[in-house]
Amino acid sequence: MKPARAVTIAAVLLLPAALGAAGGGKGEARRGEAAYQKCYSCHALEPGGDKLEGPNLHRIIGRRIAAERGFAYSPALRALAARRSRWSEGLLDRFIAEPEAVAPRTSMNFHGIEDARERADLIAYLRRHR
Repeated sequence: MKPARAVTIAAVLLLPAALGAAGGGKGEARRGEAAYQKCYSCHALEPGGDKLEGPNLHRIIGRRIAAERGFAYSPALRALAARRSRWSEGLLDRFIAEPEAVAPRTSMNFHGIEDARERADLIAYLRRHR
């Protein structure tokens, strides 16, 4: 095998793993359940779940931003809703990474998840709850 071809094959085989580690993959819901432990004290995930400090995250992907009935959203989230209509996976990823960058002065007491793979896993777990 020629060295150039070996590099090409290695790149093709390793690319999916590299993308997953960098957040470009779809994530793994099983691991995302563990990541959700950072959220559950404030956010219910089951339909009609207990009213906690934060809004329910059931069906969050694709849902209108700041739209859960009966929840008093911060001005920061209402401003985000005025700029963006729905929670896409990409927007959730950016918000989970650094909430203050996406919704400055948010009242959510969460500093974000730096690890791209952990965010992808969490989003995969949230995706299950549609």
